[in-house]
Amino acid sequence: MKKDVFLEGEKIYLRAPKTEDLRGCWYRWFNDWEVTKYQNKGIVPNTRQKQREYFHSILKSKNDVLFAIVDKKSDRHIGCVGIHKIDWIHRSAELGIVIGEKKFWGKGCGKEAWNLATWYGFNVLNLHRISAFIFRVNTASKRSALASGFRIEGLLREAFFKNGRYHSVLAMSALEDDFKKND
Repeated sequence: MKKDVFLEGEKIYLRAPKTEDLRGCWYRWFNDWEVTKYQNKGIVPNTRQKQREYFHSILKSKNDVLFAIVDKKSDRHIGCVGIHKIDWIHRSAELGIVIGEKKFWGKGCGKEAWNLATWYGFNVLNLHRISAFIFRVNTASKRSALASGFRIEGLLREAFFKNGRYHSVLAMSALEDDFKKND
């Protein structure tokens, strides 16, 4: 086991993002149209400097927790999962995820990272509710969310403009009891 493992699954582990990650492909993921197809990223070009600024803002934030997703076999940083917009009074937050390394798509890494981050949100941060907003056509993220106890609350019709058209977004959430039933 690596010494910087924070949460461990079968295929991946989560750790704190490192400065060395900025030298890798992290910033490029958000310039890749295929990677950002179902995200609110990729609308403006990303640079190492912008990624560095984001990295430092997250480190300073008291309302965001970001994890690097690392493949256990190769010890390669393949994505990120975060708990954002934490509201400590209402015990709620939003979950966001990206698997930037495409060769790891469809292998269950995103689902495992989603589940680990959700577990952390409920059991460590003591959240009551975690929300996620997913492009309606993003079936992979929808499956990961449902497997972690998230439920569809509604549809935000044409809520997001990207690639010349509007996209509808699923509003999903899990309550701590929903997750613990699936855990």
